[in-house]
Amino acid sequence: MWLRNEGRLFGVVFVLFNVLLAVFNVLNYRVASRATVPCVVIVAPTPAPQADTPVPTSPHRRAPVSSPTHPAASTASLAWTDIEATADGNNITTPHTQIVKIRNSTREETISPSNYTLPWETEQRDKYTVIKRYIPADGPSPGYEESVTLCTQGTFEFLQHVPELCDRWESPLSVSVYAPGTDLAVAVRKILFLRKCGPPCVHLNVTWHLVYETSLAPAQLESPMEVADMAAYEPLNCSAGFKPLQLISEIRSSKKLPYPINVARNVARQLAVTRYVLASDIELYPSVHIVPRFLQLLARLAEKEAGKVIPRRVFTLPIFEIKKEFPAPKTKEELVKRVKDGHAIFFHKWVCDACQNFPRRDQWLKTLPEKGKEEILGVFQITKRQMPRTAWEPIYIGTNEEPLYDERLTWEGKRDKMSQMFELCLLDYDFYVLDNAFLVHAPGIKTLSSVDQRRRAPFMYKNNAVHNKLLAQMKKKYGARKGC
Repeated sequence: MWLRNEGRLFGVVFVLFNVLLAVFNVLNYRVASRATVPCVVIVAPTPAPQADTPVPTSPHRRAPVSSPTHPAASTASLAWTDIEATADGNNITTPHTQIVKIRNSTREETISPSNYTLPWETEQRDKYTVIKRYIPADGPSPGYEESVTLCTQGTFEFLQHVPELCDRWESPLSVSVYAPGTDLAVAVRKILFLRKCGPPCVHLNVTWHLVYETSLAPAQLESPMEVADMAAYEPLNCSAGFKPLQLISEIRSSKKLPYPINVARNVARQLAVTRYVLASDIELYPSVHIVPRFLQLLARLAEKEAGKVIPRRVFTLPIFEIKKEFPAPKTKEELVKRVKDGHAIFFHKWVCDACQNFPRRDQWLKTLPEKGKEEILGVFQITKRQMPRTAWEPIYIGTNEEPLYDERLTWEGKRDKMSQMFELCLLDYDFYVLDNAFLVHAPGIKTLSSVDQRRRAPFMYKNNAVHNKLLAQMKKKYGARKGC
């Protein structure tokens, strides 16, 4: 009897337990389905290596993605991680395999490698990660030989110069932005503001790339489309300017991070969509109508040099600076007048006059275009960068066949272009000084600052050591050349 009652009790308990377990599972499933954010992890295989140097039939443009299954932009975010890859000096490395996470808070999506494509590519350059073409230009890409790309770089504090650059340049711009850690969100916010509130050329002609230390990568990086869509919830007020954007980030000063100017320079240059490029600085404004005039100059040279061996050459633009109370001149006539009035001077005259002292530079100012020929661009003179002008740091229109800038050199350490100039000399380059084109620094004349010199002293020591080592390596590689 006792055993029978015991068995009955056990059966009741067993049934009751299973009923409660079933109820618990149902409730838990409902709660989980509301609270849990589904996550799908995709491993995108590494594509076959492709050089970033463009060819005439295949400019640097990502192919359009054919209707991928993708979460709604306003509710999705994208996080990524790079699998470690071996750096190869200044050379473009093979795109990495990437681990991509798509999270959607409103509905569950099944996303497979066959129907999802990253909107950008990443690359590892030593300790830096590069996001290539993070925000591409919206306008049509010109033919490889049909334009010249202005390649520049900066941090978020200097991006307000881009509208002036693109307004004057009227052709493609490739801009790399150094944005480590908290700088990245601030930089992207400012880029979106410029694309919406700046002149149309900003969103039509400018392609943006990001550079930052891999150790200071963002925990999460939204795709540009999602960022732009999220901005709809916090509208950008063009009339209010930058102030409401709260563009503040102090990570570089707190961590004493130097600006990797040559990494940024090379990235912007190598990702250009055209054969000819002008690798310049973000505060250097070009005179107007350079690109169509330069292309006409190339056509005239091609006709003249048909059947001849073309020397290694680049086309240099004289550089000036102007007092802060005056606008940057757009034509040579305006520039010459400002110089005569004492309002403009050659660039870095009070900081490093030898750095822009090209041969016969005073005569350049006396050579104005003839009436009716203002739209013609010619060659003022052909020269070499040799003694006694080995401190000359020209900025020039060239191609990606020219040597890259050494990426160990920082902006704070100065002399970041000198080793590349020395290499051009060893390679016996000709420098074609253009007669009716120039660059002018954003208004404000630079002078030496003892405080700035002290701050930069440790970086200058490092740059000098790298520079001296580079020169020795180049002499060994190319052999000595008289005058260099």
